[in-house]
Amino acid sequence: MADAAVAIRGLSKRYVLGQLDSGFGLIRRRIRRQERATIWALRDVTFDVAEGEAIAIIGRNGAGKSTLLKILSRITEPTSGYADIRGRVGSLLEVGTGFHGDLTGRENVFLNGTILGMRRAEVARNFDDIVEFSGV
Repeated sequence: MADAAVAIRGLSKRYVLGQLDSGFGLIRRRIRRQERATIWALRDVTFDVAEGEAIAIIGRNGAGKSTLLKILSRITEPTSGYADIRGRVGSLLEVGTGFHGDLTGRENVFLNGTILGMRRAEVARNFDDIVEFSGV
């Protein structure tokens, strides 16, 4: 899609289960030709999100929702495929992340704006809209 803000193509993420081997454990595993158990969090995911479009990612526990968001946020690398993103990405992966109880509401808005890559002047300019959007 030519006007896609996000283009995901063949995105896959595989995790290896278990602890890291010591040097001896690695040699023993190779001699025995044992492979580590793996799990695919994402496998061959492809979709586009057009500019101005909003989507929801839903699924049961373990479906790969958080893994997809971590890849889109550049927190983790995919095993294969790619995510082409036009623009700025900010993600909040855990409920309550970024809200500091010792700060005022206003201070929390500026803190979170900074975490999301906004400049102080940009947060100040959009402050009323942010507060209205938050419903606080």
